[in-house]
Order: sequence, then structure tokens, then C-alpha cells
Amino acid sequence: MATRKIPNHPNTNKNNLKGKQNSMATARIPHLPVLVIHHVLQFLPTKQAIRMSSLCKQWAGLWSSVPVLDFEEEADEPHAKFINFVDRCLEIHEKYEHLDKFRLHMRFRSAEDKYKLAKWSGFAVERRVKELDISFSDIYPFAGVDLLSPPLNAKSITSLNLENVIIANRGEPISLPSLKTLSLTKVTLEPSSVISSLISGCPCIQYLSLTSSSSSKSNYYNISMQTLLDAKSLTSLNLEFVVITDDSNNDPPIGRLPCLKTVSLTTVDINYGTFAQLISSSPSLEHLSVKRFPHDYNYILPSSSLKSFEVKIFNSDVVQVSGAESLESCTLVLESPKQIKRIRLDRCKNLKHLSIRAPQLPNFTLQLHGCKHLVNASLEIPQLDWTRINFNVEWRNFYSLANYLGKFRSFKNISLYVYDAEALIFPKNMRKFYYPPLRTVKSLTVFLSSPRGARDSELRHSLFWLGPKSRSIIYSDQHK
Repeated sequence: MATRKIPNHPNTNKNNLKGKQNSMATARIPHLPVLVIHHVLQFLPTKQAIRMSSLCKQWAGLWSSVPVLDFEEEADEPHAKFINFVDRCLEIHEKYEHLDKFRLHMRFRSAEDKYKLAKWSGFAVERRVKELDISFSDIYPFAGVDLLSPPLNAKSITSLNLENVIIANRGEPISLPSLKTLSLTKVTLEPSSVISSLISGCPCIQYLSLTSSSSSKSNYYNISMQTLLDAKSLTSLNLEFVVITDDSNNDPPIGRLPCLKTVSLTTVDINYGTFAQLISSSPSLEHLSVKRFPHDYNYILPSSSLKSFEVKIFNSDVVQVSGAESLESCTLVLESPKQIKRIRLDRCKNLKHLSIRAPQLPNFTLQLHGCKHLVNASLEIPQLDWTRINFNVEWRNFYSLANYLGKFRSFKNISLYVYDAEALIFPKNMRKFYYPPLRTVKSLTVFLSSPRGARDSELRHSLFWLGPKSRSIIYSDQHK
């Protein structure tokens, strides 16, 4: 095979171009160094790269030297025409021995496509392809495509993305020593246990995304916790419709994921102990997203590094997040058929942003305990009728506090849990010239940690200013 070289082309000047077509092309496309043009073409689909090459003489033929083959079947394109186009392009590239990327996205399928796929993927692997991306439309069932050999034993592949194909394993070992990114979407595995062998055969994997078919639980990918813990280089984990076993019948899983920073779990079947182990085994975890999780009522997150947490609640009436001392942002998306009664965030000292989104939530209690900052709350609840807001106040900037409390003035009932009673004694001048933040609240309840605060007349005057229309303001000492 020949080594891929960029063809040399003579410098093209506007004055040397003849004809209106060349003049128009040159006016639109400035004269660029060949290396720059070559770099630009690498980011275009192959069909577009060929069209660009026909615009002017300087670009002519450069597409064939680009080490990227990117094919995507268009909706209105005859299938046979697309197949012939891919075959012709591969014939032109056959003399080259190196390929950076091979991308094939097909919308339609025929019985002969599996043979073409085997030929094309083999072509890419023979040229030591680095990125392999193969995707088929799931409009029609596609069976009999064997992708185990050679793609799953290619030493050069660093990124592998497969969608709607079949991986059939006949017992051959899997080895992808250079692979860093693995994404499987609705890929049928035969047998299903090949998923663990596949992950184990990627010792350098950093990004792992698995999305199996959602048609039934029997089609979920099944992986063990130990398989995940063995992926020491993992930095990002995205699982959807997956079962994670806890190996309870064998030795308990051991190991840590020191580099893992991002985890997204959607409809993942995992017991709470295994979930807690995944969190505690990831000391660098910063971003966690959990959607449609079977144990969504109580999230104990003993992670010193976790900064953002997003949870989608489906079937629960109480939600509690606790122990995430570094948590700065929390998003709760409520899709529960049950009525959420209470949302509590406990010991999240650095929480700064809270977002709650719910299509309908007539009433609930929100509790924020142990927060050092004024939590910036964003509530997207179109049918909110009544709520109670409970939060601790540790703040001495009275204007900032007043602006913050003003965000909740549309609520009928508000409860304040206060560590330092003096935090709610607003200055007299401020009370004289500043609008009361909770001027429309009907019921204001204050719980105090300081006994002296409950007997402070200044505090009482301040609270009556804070909620002037409140029918009742109750002072209660938490420790009595």
C-alpha cells in the first residue's frame, strides 16, 4: 500500500482563472494553503468534500487524500446509489494505508447490506482506523451482521460507536488496547454476557455509554459492579436501560474509580447498596444525573467532590438528598404519579442553586438545612397552589436577604428555620423605605435556634414588617 500524501497543486491566482464559473468560485473561496484546505475537508462528510473539491482548481482532487471517510444516507437517496457511491470511494482510497475515521450511517437496509458492512468495516480496520462509527436506522429489523471480527480486535481503534447492529461472539477473545471511547446504542449482543468481556477488553477506556433496547427488561444490558470497578481509567459513565449486579453471591466487588467525574444513570436497575458503592468508589465525581431510578426517595451522597446533582423522580412522595457537602447545584424534575409531600436537602453546605421542575405540584414542603449560602431557587411549577419553604438563614447582608425572600412572596405559607435570630432583624431605616419582601404571604412561621431571639421585640417588629399581611406569625424555639 502507498503512504498517504497530500497532492501538490500549483498556486492559483485570480488572474489566471478563466471563465465565469472559476471567477465566481474564486471570489467566494479565498486562496488558502493546501494544508489548510486539507484540514477543512477532514470535517466535512465525504459527499460534501467532493463537492467542495469541484469549486475551484486549487481544491480539485484533494478530497481523495483526506484520511476521513464519512458517509450518511440521505432520506430521498436511492439505496443502490448510496451503496455504489461508498464502493467507489473505497476503491479510490484503496491505495492508502492509513485512515483516521470511518463513519457510516445508513437509513435503509437490504439483505445484501450485511456483506457490504463486513467488507467496509474490514477495509477500515486494515487501514488502522482510529475512529469507527457505524449506525443503522431502526426502521426495520436488522439481523445477521457479525461485527466481532475484525472491528472488536483492532489494535488501532481509539473510538468505537455502534448503533442498531449485532455483535455475535463465538468465544473469541476481545482486545481493544487503544480504545478510549465506547458507545453502544441498541446493539444486540449474542450472547448477552459479551458486554462484560467487551468492557474488560478495553483497559484504557475513559468514556463508556451503553443504551440498550427499552422494549423489555430482558433486553437490558447486564454488567457487574466489579466490571465497572476494573475500568480504572473511566472518566465518564452513561448508562440507560442497564442492570448492574452487586455480585452478592460471590466475593464483594473491590476497587475504585479514581478518574470518574461524570455519571448519568437512566432507568438503571441497581440496588441501593450498589449505587452507594458506585458513589463512594468515585472520589473525583463532580456531576451526577439519576433518572427513573428505583430507589429515588433518599439519596445519601457521601461525596466530597460532587458539585451538581440532577434527579428525575417518577414514583416517590418524599425526596431527600443529604451528605453532599460540596454540592453547588441541584435539579429536581418531578414526574411522579404520587403527590410529592416533602423535598429535603440536608447537610449540603455549599448549595447555591436549586431548580425544581414539575408539570403539576399542588402543594409540598421544601426543606433546606445546613446551607451556608442563600440558595438561588428556580421553581417551574405551573399549577402550584400552596407550598411551605423551610430553610436556614446564615446571612448578614440584609438587602440580599430581602431580595432573596422576595422570590417566594407568591406563596401562601412560608416557614423559616433560623440559626441566628439577628439575621432577621432588619435595620429600621430599611424597614422604613424598603418594600416588605413577603407582603402577600398569608402565614409566616419562624423557628429559632436562639431562645433570646424569640423574646426580642425588635425581632417581632422586623417579622411583622417582613410579612405584613400574615394572619399569624408563630415564634417557636427548636430546642424547647
